[in-house]
Amino acid sequence: MGKAGVKLALGAAVLLGAAVLSGAGMPPVSPFYYARFSVMTPPGPAEPLPEAFRLIPRLIHTRHKVQKGEDIRSIASAYGTDIRSLQSTNSNEFIFLSRGGYIRVHNGKGLLYEVFVNGESLDSIARRYVGKNRDLKAFKADIVEDNGLPPSALLINHKFKKGDRVYLPSVYLDLDTYRMPLRSFGRISGRFGSRYHPVLKRRIFHQGTDIPMPIGTPVYPSRSGTVTFSGWKGGYGNLVEVQHKDGSRCRYGHLSETSVKAGDTVQKSKTLLGRVGSTGMSTGPHLHFEIITPSGKSVNPLAKIGKK
Repeated sequence: MGKAGVKLALGAAVLLGAAVLSGAGMPPVSPFYYARFSVMTPPGPAEPLPEAFRLIPRLIHTRHKVQKGEDIRSIASAYGTDIRSLQSTNSNEFIFLSRGGYIRVHNGKGLLYEVFVNGESLDSIARRYVGKNRDLKAFKADIVEDNGLPPSALLINHKFKKGDRVYLPSVYLDLDTYRMPLRSFGRISGRFGSRYHPVLKRRIFHQGTDIPMPIGTPVYPSRSGTVTFSGWKGGYGNLVEVQHKDGSRCRYGHLSETSVKAGDTVQKSKTLLGRVGSTGMSTGPHLHFEIITPSGKSVNPLAKIGKK
């Protein structure tokens, strides 16, 4: 066994020992404390190795720093979980993963919920996430067992502190998040923010993102919603505007043609809204993609991809 194997074996043994101690009537402790600071072994890594997540019999979690070449599928596989669990836990579809960024990972199958308010109760959390086809009493019992809470938590309606994390087995969030409105694209020709306008010949604030594509390229909704406008709108040329259930809106401009009408319900990434064109105030075929918050403020579309 090489040095790396010895370190992994030692680290796993210490982690398992910590888990046993925690379950033997001693105060609950983080197994990573022992892995890093026990005098019996050299200091462990700042982040536990993914292999350790497969050896520990109980739920553990940490922050994972995204490395070059990683995607959400490979990260989920490394930690012994699934893609939906990581997406739900981080409230992010991870369409794009930034190298050097951090995501919360765990070795369970479900949502790792973070408590944001002191005193939030087991009952209130369970009622919020139980779902239509799940028995509330059984769900609460599963939460108590999987989180190592005392059985009395079911009787006294256990209260959590701000910052606590509660594992909700088999719970996955329906992420109504933004996606790119094109199946593929090569580059961005006009970014969100102040820029020199190629037609007006002066600096103005660009409220969206311009994506150059060949005329006729299909355009799809970034999020599901209801069409509030479809037709000609000044400098936008042919425009489709879709409103989402939270009151935000997306605009798709300079289309060569539109395929929907006001009042239509459209599905994210599936309903054809229209096709890329160069109508209105445009210097060439491209899609103008714009996101507007419920308060009417335009935000950077690229910063919203994979998020709400």
